[in-house]
Amino acid sequence: MKLSLTELQDIRRTLAARIVFGLSTPGTEIAALPAYLAPPPDGMTGRAVVVDAGGTNLRAAVVELLPGGVSRIVAGPEPAKFPGGPEVAGDAFFDVQAELVERLGAVHGLPVGYCFSYPSETLPSLDARLLRWTKGVQITGVEGTSVGERLGRALAARKLRPGPVRVLNDTVASLLGGAFAHGGSQPAAFIGLIVGTGTNMATFLPAGRIPKLKTGHFVAPMAVNLENGNFNPPHLQPFDAELDASSENPGAQRFEKAVSGAYLPRLFGRLCPDHAPLTSAADLVRLREEGTADARR
Repeated sequence: MKLSLTELQDIRRTLAARIVFGLSTPGTEIAALPAYLAPPPDGMTGRAVVVDAGGTNLRAAVVELLPGGVSRIVAGPEPAKFPGGPEVAGDAFFDVQAELVERLGAVHGLPVGYCFSYPSETLPSLDARLLRWTKGVQITGVEGTSVGERLGRALAARKLRPGPVRVLNDTVASLLGGAFAHGGSQPAAFIGLIVGTGTNMATFLPAGRIPKLKTGHFVAPMAVNLENGNFNPPHLQPFDAELDASSENPGAQRFEKAVSGAYLPRLFGRLCPDHAPLTSAADLVRLREEGTADARR
């Protein structure tokens, strides 16, 4: 389907209104979660352990920030799949990540940046509490718990002694990465955007534009994790509703289900039931490339 300009403008206005509502009201469709992180200062340098839990992949590395907005990987990345598939117990999930850090070698005293890419409430301590699993993942005993604390316990169980664990998601990480690479100038111009297994956006906003913010001492612009994958936009189609009704979380993540890689193969299957089933977004890319090649012949 193709959306008209009028329909696109309607979607834009609706999203903007719900973001404003989310900034003032907890528990709304667009969560607009404060990340308690300011734009990176000019001249930031140093090393850190980074752990990435996103989609169905896990990774760990040591990265170094250099002058001029330059970064490099100095150890790793060490990759792993979710242990035993997407449905595992929480302790095993965190232990696999701790094992990846162990493979990196000397990490003593290095701060840990934990990129945890599922809807979570970031706490003023820079830990985060998992609100719900998305992207078809279900790991028992993790929802409602502080994921940074649990990763820290898993690291300690392996006798690892890095520095403090600070949690953010992939969208906020992309926002901060862009701000670092461009010298931290004019952060209000930056948007972190993820369109992969799932979808989400983040941006910097003055603390005064976040009425629900409980911490009054934060005066710099703050990263806000919009969690707009949960946006229920106008102009969805009947096949979107069918996919939602058959999903693991009916009624939630409607925008994500319409545009992201975890769900596009399912949408294609509903639109083209006679076609061989697709199992990944990569299959859709391949199919498009084959169609383009056929059209050129």
